[in-house]
This record gives sequence, C-alpha cells and structure tokens, in this order.
Amino acid sequence: MLTVVMPSFYSSSLVEDRILEIGEDIPIIIIENSKDIKFKQKTEKKFKNVNIIIPDENLGWGKAINLGIKKSSTDFVFITQPDVMLIDRCIEKLIECIKDFQSFTVLTPIDTNDKIFKNYEIENIYKSNIIDNKFLLQEVDYVDLTWLINKNNLDNTDLWDENIFLYFEAQDFSKRIKKNKKKIFIAKEIRTFHIGSSSHDRRLEYFSKLNRNWHYNWSRYYFNKKHFGKFYAFKKAIILLLKLVSKYLKAVLFFKNKDRKLIYAELHGLICSVFNKSSYYRPYKNINLQKL
Repeated sequence: MLTVVMPSFYSSSLVEDRILEIGEDIPIIIIENSKDIKFKQKTEKKFKNVNIIIPDENLGWGKAINLGIKKSSTDFVFITQPDVMLIDRCIEKLIECIKDFQSFTVLTPIDTNDKIFKNYEIENIYKSNIIDNKFLLQEVDYVDLTWLINKNNLDNTDLWDENIFLYFEAQDFSKRIKKNKKKIFIAKEIRTFHIGSSSHDRRLEYFSKLNRNWHYNWSRYYFNKKHFGKFYAFKKAIILLLKLVSKYLKAVLFFKNKDRKLIYAELHGLICSVFNKSSYYRPYKNINLQKL
C-alpha cells in the first residue's frame, strides 16, 4: 500500500534510525547520492525491505524523489529525509489514515520542531477545508519536510522540477499542485520531528555551506522567474546583487579565504541563474571523505 522514499547524501549515521522507525514490513527505497557502496551493501544485507539505489551522479533532491516515485510499485509513496524523525507511530497512522481518506494528492504530518520552521502554510484560513476525523486533516497551500503522495492523483507534470538541484523545490511543487486544482492536506494528529542541519556527515560541513549558498540563490531567482515573471525576479535579484557585491568587496579586504568563498558562492549562484545557466555547481565532487 505504501513505499517510503528517502534521498540521502552521506547520511548513513541517521538512515538506520529512520529504517527502524519505519519498520520491516514497509518497502523502503533510498536514493543515495554519494558513491557509498559499502553503505548500500551493509544496509541491504541487514534490512531485507530496503533497496538502495546509487545513481551515476548526484541527482540532487528533485530528481532523486522522482526516481524513487517511479521505482515504487505501491499507490502511495511517503517521501522523507534522514534528519526527520518519524515519531509516535507516524507510518502506522499514515496507513490507517489513507484507508479511510484518499481524496488528496499530498498529505503531510505536521512537524513538532517548529523552532526551526513550520512545515506548512495556509494562505486563507477561511477557505481551508477541514476533514474532522481522528487525524484532524486540514487543507493547506504549501508543505515541506515530508510528503505522502497519492500516485493515483499525480500526473507527470506534477512531479518535482528537475531543473532545481536544491532549495525552493517544495514551494514549486506545492504551487503547481494547487494550480492544477489538486489538494494538499496536513494531518495534525500525525507527527514528525525535524532534527535540522544534520542530514550529512559533519566532515562535509564547509562544502555543505558552499552548496547551500550557491544553490539557494540560484533556485530563488529561478523560482521567482518561473512563478512571478522575469521583471519581478530581476528586480529582486538586482537588490540582492548590490548587497552581495558590497559584501564580497569587504570580504576581500577583511575575511579569510574560506569565508570569501562562501560569499562568492552566493554571488555566483545568483549570476548564473540570471544568465539562465543550469544549477551545475557541485562542491562535493571528487572529495575523498576519508581525507577530510
């Protein structure tokens, strides 16, 4: 009935905990974006319900999710990530919920760690449809962190935008689902706990910051242009560009080389997006984790 899909990148220390939370009766597909063959061999040997796919290249978030959905053979797919704890019988409750209610395209547990951020948004509370069952379902406009997908209500045009490597993919996905007149719900009585900033090996922390700075600005401009038009996106980009140029010039005079590179990544990601270059940046490429 349900398959769990989990993109991962050097997250072996967390993945096993998530597998144990899911249980041995649920098929699990992990898209491992690193080349960690030992992790695949060890995990698949230990857990018979786990299939780890290692792509030829780092697919990022959207492509990895789309691959997991396509490889799944069940009508429902629950997409999660290594640093999201599936607490309080989360998977069991999701299965129980969809036995009675399937009029959705996306249904998501609420995350209890709202000190990091709330994983859903409602644009107009008065138009929010409420299903008064034991799981307290409420229609929303945007969800993040996890997604229970009803494949029967999902078209190929609804899949994640594979032009986006990281960041703003959840906003883009939700906007397109709503634009196509399909429904997104949260389940207030089904919960997760987002640990936050813990999904990768600590030795990759600096490279993770480079990756974040570059792709966040690339994806923000791409998202704004796609949904609000070139003029809106460019107006926002010019203001940010001026700030980043000033920030970088100060960094050249006063900051260490590593800190300058972080600011340059922000600037370069934005410029590449403005000039319609793909989200190609991969600071992790050719890194030997054992030497860090």
